[in-house]
Amino acid sequence: MKLVTIDYGCGTSSSILDYGIKDVVLVSEDDYEHVFDVEDDLFFIGHDFLLFLWDTQEKVDRWKSFQHQKIVWCFERIDAIVPMWQQKSHYSISMIKKFADKIYACDEDDCDKYGYEWFPQWASCKFFNQRDNPITNNKILFSGQAGKPEYAYRNQFVNQVLQDPDLSNFLKLSNTSRTLGWQEYVDNLLSYSAVLNPVGILKGFNTRAYEVLYSGRLLLQHTYGDYKRHFELIQECPNVIHFSNIDTLKNKLSNADLSLKDASGFFQKNNLFARFENKGIKIS
Repeated sequence: MKLVTIDYGCGTSSSILDYGIKDVVLVSEDDYEHVFDVEDDLFFIGHDFLLFLWDTQEKVDRWKSFQHQKIVWCFERIDAIVPMWQQKSHYSISMIKKFADKIYACDEDDCDKYGYEWFPQWASCKFFNQRDNPITNNKILFSGQAGKPEYAYRNQFVNQVLQDPDLSNFLKLSNTSRTLGWQEYVDNLLSYSAVLNPVGILKGFNTRAYEVLYSGRLLLQHTYGDYKRHFELIQECPNVIHFSNIDTLKNKLSNADLSLKDASGFFQKNNLFARFENKGIKIS
């Protein structure tokens, strides 16, 4: 099976390309015709991410006549927070349902509402391979997207932390947009022993959560509501604290163990290859 994705140099695409696998087909909005000629099953990384592959009925008809299996994974939230995004997302799903053999989702609410099988995210293997990088910062890192209206929950929580007299001195905001190069981002994250991951636009653990867990650093994972699938996944993971509000975070941090943990077991069960093997999908 081939994985179909866009290379934008970080995040989800890097979580695939850094593994050095052969079974990848790179596409872009200006260069995608070759994907219709692939003689293999296809696993599309993102229902919204790749909308340009099925945004017209003509393209849908081409996929209907494609002789191999077609699976689409929604690593974005289907019921997107921003109304304009949600309209695009729902349109994409309506087109996908006309040709896809299977649809997976990673958002807890999407799985519950639409009945799609859960397929959690993962992260680049760099965070495991470079887990022995020296820790040079004793503060809690936040490094990710923030400040925009679609990150309202995240913005609110980060502001709460910055205004809290107990936590503000321990939080380091290194960047709130994609201003770091990929290797810079990796090296920066690994220089901290603890990373704050506030809720974003997904009800689930994003790639950043797995980046931290692969490295053995302490993940401070903000949640809202029940994450029954994700909580089961991390139930034996010693380097994660999940919390729903700032008071719970402060309470749990008072007894937190900031020492590095052995991440080998978690990585073996939750890396790219393990994710696909768990679904009976072979990639190389």
